[in-house]
Amino acid sequence: MSGGFEPDANIRCDAASEGANARLIAREAKAKIYLCQTRRPRLLSGFHGRRRQTFRPQSLFTRLFMRTQFIKWFFIVCLLGSGTVYSALILLLFPFVGRSGRYWLAAQWCRAMVAWMRWLPGVTCSVEGLEHLPPGPSIILCRHESTWETLAFLALFPRRISFVFKEDLLRIPFFGWVLRGLDMVSLNRGSPRQAHQAVTQECAVRLAKGDVVVIFPEGTRVPHDAPPRLTSGGIRLACATGAPVVPVVHNAGKIWPAKGWPDRKGHIRVVVGPEFSSRETSQQDLSRAVHDWMKTALLEL
Repeated sequence: MSGGFEPDANIRCDAASEGANARLIAREAKAKIYLCQTRRPRLLSGFHGRRRQTFRPQSLFTRLFMRTQFIKWFFIVCLLGSGTVYSALILLLFPFVGRSGRYWLAAQWCRAMVAWMRWLPGVTCSVEGLEHLPPGPSIILCRHESTWETLAFLALFPRRISFVFKEDLLRIPFFGWVLRGLDMVSLNRGSPRQAHQAVTQECAVRLAKGDVVVIFPEGTRVPHDAPPRLTSGGIRLACATGAPVVPVVHNAGKIWPAKGWPDRKGHIRVVVGPEFSSRETSQQDLSRAVHDWMKTALLEL
C-alpha cells in the first residue's frame, strides 16, 4: 500500500513547486514592468552600436540659452558691421548730395535695421498718435530707454528729425562722421550755461529749417520702470523758441535694456502725445503738464 501512494505524493509536490515557481516568475515580471514604467531609462542603444542620451530638461534649457545667445551676438555683429560698412559708403556720397540727400541715405539704413529686427531678434514696433505732430517745426521730449529709439526714429517718423546728442559721439569712427554730416545738434556738457546757450542757438536754426528737434529730457538712458524725470533744458528751449512740445513715450526698455542688447522677442509701442503750446505759459506749468502726461502714458505700456 505504501509503495502505491508514494508516486502520487511526488507528483503533487512537483505540481505545487511548479505553481509556486510560476507565481514567483509572474511577480518578478510585474515588478520589472513597474520599474520600467516608473524609472527613466538611462541609455538607449542607437544604430551601429552608438549610444544616445535620453531627454533631460536641463539639456533643453541649455540649448535654448545657447540659441538665444547666438541670435543676440549675431544681431550685434550684423548691426555694427552693416552700420560701419554703410557709413563708409555713404560718406563717399556726402560731398555730392545736399542736406536732404544725406538724411535720406541715413534713413534707408535705419529702415533696413527696423525690418531686420523683425526677423532676427523678432522685435516688431508700431507708432500711435502720429496725427498729433504739428505741421510745422516742434520739439519732441522723448523717453530714453535704449539704443533702439536712436536707430528707429529716423525710419518711423515721416518728418525730418534732429537729435540733440552728446558731443562725444562725434568721435566714433564712421558713425560719428555720419552724424556730423547729418547736421544735427551736438551737446557739450562742459559748462551748463554755455551748453544751454549753444544748444538753444543750434536748435533755433534747425527749427527755422523746419526740423523736428528730439530731446531726451532724462539726459541718459533709464530703465522702463523708472519714473519720468524731466530736466529743464527741453522746456526752457521750447519757451525760448516758442516751438510746441510733443511728448513721446515707448516701452523699448522691456525688449532692449538700457545697458545691453535685445535678447528676446517682443513688440515695442511708441505713443506720440498731444501738442503742448509753449506760448503764454510758464516753464513750471508746461513742465508739469508734460510730466503728468508721460507718467500716465507710461503706466499703460
